[in-house]
Amino acid sequence: MSQRGQTPDSPYVAARAVGRALSNALGEDLVAVYLHGSAVLGGFRWHQSDLDILALSRGELSDQQLRRVAHALASSPYPANGLELSLMTASEAVAPELPAPRFQVHVTTAGATSADKVVDGRTRAGDTDLVLHLAVCRARGLAVVGPPPLVTLAAIPAETVLSVMRDEIAWARTHASAEYLVLTSARVWLFAETGRITSKIEAGEWAAERYVEPSVIDAALARQRGASAEIAMGAAERLAEHVERLTLPT
Repeated sequence: MSQRGQTPDSPYVAARAVGRALSNALGEDLVAVYLHGSAVLGGFRWHQSDLDILALSRGELSDQQLRRVAHALASSPYPANGLELSLMTASEAVAPELPAPRFQVHVTTAGATSADKVVDGRTRAGDTDLVLHLAVCRARGLAVVGPPPLVTLAAIPAETVLSVMRDEIAWARTHASAEYLVLTSARVWLFAETGRITSKIEAGEWAAERYVEPSVIDAALARQRGASAEIAMGAAERLAEHVERLTLPT
């Protein structure tokens, strides 16, 4: 690993700390820990990103194991927007229920736009967000503990991934910033055309070369990189609608 990858504010260092915490909490029942999200796709910044982790256990967690996991993860060093971790059983990951894979627990720690939260998934419906987590981990995930993700994670059908990504555009309209809407739309467009899940920055650069109104994407990219830029919501909506038309199910 590069020298930069060894710095205290590296996502890889933080992910290894999560791996150690989960190993202490679960022992031999821990199968794998994978780093995903912007840390592997690109665009990670310690002062504004979160740490995305997917972990696998041998079987369903007991109440005691779930409490130990939540406690073990509470005090590790995380980037500015905290930790977002999902833990599934190995069987839930290799044969996920689609379009909403089941899970054991979600753990979120406090960050700039998040709060401490532990969601017990053992007796509730699955989570469609896990479709993208599984897809990203299988394609680009870094194994912190356990075997490579190609060994443990199912291949998610492209049409399922695209459907979940399109739903994220709809969510972003009412719950997210114009920047998020623009770059999410760009990621959906790129995936529909190429089958690749990329960073927001890579997707924005790709889409800006193909869209008739590239200035809205350029502004979103500038904000993503930390600069000040105005994004007209109307222009963001037009891009979202353009991508939705292009990616309508056939």
